[in-house]
Amino acid sequence: MIARTTEIMHPRYRPKIQVTLALAAAVIGCGTRSHIVARNPALTLAPTCADAVPVYPDREHVPYDYYEVALINAEGNSVYTGNGDLLKKVRNEAADVGANGVVLDSLGASHATVKVLGAAVGSNDAERKARAIAIWMPSDTARVREACSGR
Repeated sequence: MIARTTEIMHPRYRPKIQVTLALAAAVIGCGTRSHIVARNPALTLAPTCADAVPVYPDREHVPYDYYEVALINAEGNSVYTGNGDLLKKVRNEAADVGANGVVLDSLGASHATVKVLGAAVGSNDAERKARAIAIWMPSDTARVREACSGR
């Protein structure tokens, strides 16, 4: 065992170890990040599932009266994160706080070539961001129960 450790630390293996560690760090850094701010702390809800959290483009498209539960901000590197990844993160976070819908406030990315190239080499210049309001519609609980029944 000691001989193997000595072999790995041999100078000819160091570049391989460094490349492996750099790739691992890049993959870890590619995920989406989110931040949630409670909008109605007096309202406590049981968690739902992401399948029960539709995304509405604006308030006018919400079919029922609703309460605002939380403000959700999600972001990720534009090179590795698509809009679908951000929406999935937003829906999961909304489900965790008991929401049964999300009103999208904004979704977008910086598109400057320089920023995208900067993100590709590891700087955090090119970001894709989403901002949404998690909502709870009391009249929509039957649909939520059905959507989450097998989970």
